Amino acid sequence: MKKNDTRFLTAIFCDDIRQEVGGKLSFMGCYQGEIIVPLAPVVLPKLCVFATIWTPKERPFKSLMLRIVQDDDKELARLEISKESFEEAGLIFDDTATRKLVSTAIAFSPFAIDKPNSLRLIATTEEGEIIGPRLLIKVVPAQEPVAQPAIKPKRAKSRIAK
Repeated sequence: MKKNDTRFLTAIFCDDIRQEVGGKLSFMGCYQGEIIVPLAPVVLPKLCVFATIWTPKERPFKSLMLRIVQDDDKELARLEISKESFEEAGLIFDDTATRKLVSTAIAFSPFAIDKPNSLRLIATTEEGEIIGPRLLIKVVPAQEPVAQPAIKPKRAKSRIAK
């Protein structure tokens, strides 16, 4: 059994994350696994990732790094959670909770798309790597205009009385 099999990593990929009254978050323009753009290159004003990672409360994180990787090899963002943050979080507890979680938002503004690719969220903990969701970025292929057959104009017949 893998050590990280009871730890989970999720992400919401969206156009914007807004802080609302009362501490609520609103996610605008959520993507469901893919972004489709009509052409490339193109620049999106913003692309946001809201990441959440859960662990059983008996196995709290000792170290945590979140990364967003493009095409499995180009790191676009890295966020390391400090040990002090885990210590502070340990002071807040809920006796009924079965898990502890860490959530964060990462925003790219602007976000350039120059070709089809993918984004992947990855977490690295003291127990190893957890592979998170992937967002595919697709570009609609350019289509050749369809040639229409030429239509010959009909010659008008004139009726001139003689």
